[in-house]
Amino acid sequence: MTQEARSRLARRRRAWRLALLWVGLPLLLAGLVWGGLTAWRVLFLENDFFRIETIEVTTDGSLRRELILEYAEVAEGMNLFEVSLRGIRENLMGVPVISAVQAGRQLPDTLVIEITERVAVAGLSRAGGGMSLAVAHDGHVLGPSSVRASLPVIAGVRDAGLRPGDVVKDPMLAKALEVLRVCNLAELRPDVSVVAIAVDDDEFLELTLQTGERVLMSCGDVEKKLRHLGMMRQVARRRGLNLTTYDMTVERNYVGVTETEGTRAAQP
Repeated sequence: MTQEARSRLARRRRAWRLALLWVGLPLLLAGLVWGGLTAWRVLFLENDFFRIETIEVTTDGSLRRELILEYAEVAEGMNLFEVSLRGIRENLMGVPVISAVQAGRQLPDTLVIEITERVAVAGLSRAGGGMSLAVAHDGHVLGPSSVRASLPVIAGVRDAGLRPGDVVKDPMLAKALEVLRVCNLAELRPDVSVVAIAVDDDEFLELTLQTGERVLMSCGDVEKKLRHLGMMRQVARRRGLNLTTYDMTVERNYVGVTETEGTRAAQP
C-alpha cells in the first residue's frame, strides 16, 4: 500500500472516530439522564413508602388547618417527593394574612408546614363606605375577616383601590402605625388609648382618644410627644381640668384646650 493510500485510510478512520464521538456522546448522556429519571421515578415518585401519611401544620395565628392545606394545595396520600416545597411556599405566601412560611420533609411520610401570620393592628376606613379592611404593622392590607370592632381605625389613607395583599404606600400610614405601637407600650396604655387616627394631612396626625379627647400632633418625635401627652393628661386630671383638645403641632410648649372654647392650659 502506497503512502498516499495509507494517509487516506488514516484520515477516514479519524473521521469515523470523530463522527462516532459526536453521535455517541449525546446518546450516552441521554441514556444516563433517562436512566437517572427512571430510577428517581421508580425509587421515589412511584414508591408507596414515601406516600404522605401525616401533615404537621403549625401557625401562630388563627388560620384553620383545612384552609392552610387548601391554600398550599397538598393533602395526605400525595407522594412526599412529588410535592414541591417551593410551590407550597409560593402558594401560601400569596395569602395576605401570611407573612412567612417554612416547608420541609421528614422521611419517610411526613410533610411539615410552619406559618407566621400577620396580625391586624388597625382597621382602614375606606372612602365612600363599603366593607372595611385591616392593616398589619408592616403596612400589608388584610381582608375583612381580620377586622375586629376593638381595633383602632385609621382614616384618610390616600392609596386608591386597596385590596387584601396590597402594601399601603401613603407615608403617613407609617406614622400612624408608629403611634399605635408606642401607645401599646405597657406604661402608656392606661393614659394614651387611641381609637382613631386621621392621616389626610401631610404634616399632622389627628388622634381621637378612647375618652373622647382630640390630639393634633406633628410627625416628629412621636414617642416623646405621646409620653408627654400621658403626663399632660395626668396633670389635667389632678387639677380638675376637662381638656378636650391637645395641640402638639409644635416641638415644645404643648397646650391643652378646655371644654370652654379658647381657654388653654399650658403643658405641665
